[in-house]
Amino acid sequence: MPGLMASQLLGRLARRNCDLADLASFIEKDALLSVQVLELANSALFGRLRTIRSVRHAVAMIGVNTVRKFALARSFANLFMRYRTSPCFSMTRFNVHSVATATLAEILAGELPVDHGSDAFMAGLLHDAGKLILAAGMPDKYESVLSMAAVSHDPLLECERSVLGVDHAELSRLAIARWQLPEAVRLAAGYHHAPETASKFERPAEGRIGLSVVVQQADILVNYLGMSVLPVPAASNPEPPRLEFPGHSPSLERVLTRFQSECAGLTELFH
Repeated sequence: MPGLMASQLLGRLARRNCDLADLASFIEKDALLSVQVLELANSALFGRLRTIRSVRHAVAMIGVNTVRKFALARSFANLFMRYRTSPCFSMTRFNVHSVATATLAEILAGELPVDHGSDAFMAGLLHDAGKLILAAGMPDKYESVLSMAAVSHDPLLECERSVLGVDHAELSRLAIARWQLPEAVRLAAGYHHAPETASKFERPAEGRIGLSVVVQQADILVNYLGMSVLPVPAASNPEPPRLEFPGHSPSLERVLTRFQSECAGLTELFH
């Protein structure tokens, strides 16, 4: 589990208004993350003609928004590097799904009157933390869960509860509480499969939307777009899921245009 420094890093990086100097300063305090950012900056993906040797130069050349997404995903995944994950678990897919959900949740929070909208990116990033905890902490049992889901076709959450007595959303909620991150993040991640339950705790102001609903909708749409943690068959329904919020109907076309612009090349970042 991360200590205070890791929690502070996650919290600071999750801020959309994080500037270049602030971002570079926090990355430089984490030696492993600094190396990873420099490796990214000098990779074929960015085709640099000269070697980039400083984090600040890397952030300036790659861009604050791209580095922010990369650093958030990497700083979280680095916490579990010493663990052997389940053979069926892909850290690349996990990182892409987490960052994509975080990005979409943040976009929706900018389109809608969302309670604790500033926490949307963090909530989206960590909503499936429990899956990583299961895959890294209990790889054999996680394999059993996936086998049961494949044979029975029951929802993954039901299989997790059957095999483990707990599901990944509950583990996400417990982990976020342990990491002392904001309560809004804990509730949104822990109840993203059941926002109707979260509403009892979130109690959004009249006319405003609970963060758990935003994370749920972002998760559903990102999965539909093929950026799921686990490979899934092609959707039988060619129509994308609707964005449904009480009293609000954001333009799916506008949201997807912004999302695709912000997430262009996302998969390549984590190879």
